Amino acid sequence: MSEKLANEAVVDRAVASIRGLRVDGGEVFLRDGQSTSIEVRDGEVENVITRGERGIGLRVLRAGHVGFAYSSDLSPDGIEECVTSARDIAAVTEPDPDVSIATRTIESPDLNLYEQGIDGRSVTERTSVALAVERAARNVDARISGFRKTTYSDGTITTIVATTADVRGTYRETYFSIGTSAVATADEDRQIGYHGEAKRQFAAIDPEAVGRRSAELAVGKLGAQTFKTQSLPIVLDPYMGMALLGALVPLFSADSVIKGKSLFAGKLGEQVASDRVTIIDDARMPGALRTAPFDGEGVATTTRTLVDTGILRGYLSSLKTSKKMVQAPTGNARRGSYATPSRIGAANFHLAPGAPTPDALINGLDRALRISSLLNLHTIDPISGEFSLGATGDYLEKGERRYPVRGITIAGNLTTLLASITGVANDLVFGASGLGSPTFVISELSIGGA
Repeated sequence: MSEKLANEAVVDRAVASIRGLRVDGGEVFLRDGQSTSIEVRDGEVENVITRGERGIGLRVLRAGHVGFAYSSDLSPDGIEECVTSARDIAAVTEPDPDVSIATRTIESPDLNLYEQGIDGRSVTERTSVALAVERAARNVDARISGFRKTTYSDGTITTIVATTADVRGTYRETYFSIGTSAVATADEDRQIGYHGEAKRQFAAIDPEAVGRRSAELAVGKLGAQTFKTQSLPIVLDPYMGMALLGALVPLFSADSVIKGKSLFAGKLGEQVASDRVTIIDDARMPGALRTAPFDGEGVATTTRTLVDTGILRGYLSSLKTSKKMVQAPTGNARRGSYATPSRIGAANFHLAPGAPTPDALINGLDRALRISSLLNLHTIDPISGEFSLGATGDYLEKGERRYPVRGITIAGNLTTLLASITGVANDLVFGASGLGSPTFVISELSIGGA
């Protein structure tokens, strides 16, 4: 039987093995995660799923070449084999003068990422949360006829990063999430509304709020009408704001900027949005979903104001891109798994809130369209900023909802859209995606309809 090593011992052995090679350096990334999911539907438990993921991903640097390998075999022999594979791969990759490993010592402050006691929570207690979501949804409206699926999940993750330059960091985290897709039915009209949330602490998740919003979204789509082609102010609530912000994240990637694949390339210090827009990436926000003391390369994370009252102030970078741009790394090399190399990503990326309430913002509009869903956000052109997105929403007059609309498209350009944000409310919300947004208003967009 293979010897089973503890996480710290695995990392120690991998680092020592890399140091024993004739290479310039290396990096070890270990991820150890355990999760439980409960799936229910219409009050009945359908699945109880437990999963585990434990493995290492290695980078070995050799004369400007980099080799990446990973393994879930964490026995001494498995570790040695993984290190050897990374070395051999480095021998056949193209040289990259900008590749490097972390060399600065990192600290692991308490960022409120871990909650004790998750292992002692019973399946019954976990299931009760999912059932509470469905009860709350049914209580909203008699037209809630069922659910596609309701899921409760929780998990623990341990992350260790170490380099041959004596950089080492460890942190543990927990997460708890719930989500449901409620179905609303009226005659032949059948609509679905999905909502979910995730938190670091069990007590912070709100099954009643999740069920209620899911039901309201589904019921709100019933009886939707076609809409004439026109231009109107657009209202995005926090969740639709997050959807749009998610499409903006790649534009701030230093890798995209270097490759000329971002409309923000070469625009540092320039006005790229209205003065109502301040965008922040904050990997040090205590207790938030994307918070971490260091990134997937072992670089200390940061809090960055990327857009300050409309002015572009910075990009998100990795070790490689920061070297290319001759700038300090921002700690945004994210790792989804030990089995994949890092890539630039955001951490608690959000639009800073304004002063007015959402009602005060919306009531000042004579006519407007409040968006309730956006489709094909991945089709936005990152270079030109051009977009044409399928959407549904609610037609508003003087802040009051008149009727839901369907079958529309909203089209325009991101540069114009960002410059046209005329109001930002004070209701900042962070979603399960780790993105955050308050309600905001775009002065006008073209709406394609019937």
